[in-house]
Amino acid sequence: MQDKRTDRERGWVVQGYAVWQTRRQYVPPTDVLELPDKLVVLVEIAGMRSQDFSITLYDTRLVISGSRERPPLQSAAYHQVEIGYGDFRVEVALPWSVSRESVTASYKDGFLQVELPRRADEQVHYVDVHTDQQEEND
Repeated sequence: MQDKRTDRERGWVVQGYAVWQTRRQYVPPTDVLELPDKLVVLVEIAGMRSQDFSITLYDTRLVISGSRERPPLQSAAYHQVEIGYGDFRVEVALPWSVSRESVTASYKDGFLQVELPRRADEQVHYVDVHTDQQEEND
């Protein structure tokens, strides 16, 4: 029985072998670090420009989205395909309120770093526990 799908529907043809790729969305590697005064989100998205992605703060969510395009290579025979391309969306649930006016983002060496400072009224306060002197002597 002949396959009636087009080459585009089948996937890439690699020197006579078909490389099947599921239609899943690209998800870049992401680290979330909590420091006493802020949350730091690091996203590895090399090969992009700052205008290729957007950063949005919703109520308790940080959303980073964009699109990384595959470089056009004429007559290329792909032997291994591991680098993710296409649209992506990273969502991070924020554990506490952030000071929205103080949020910063930088993109360097293929890493997007977003720093989300805690709101002043949401700073971590440590409470010392005291015991009665009499209790310690018993």
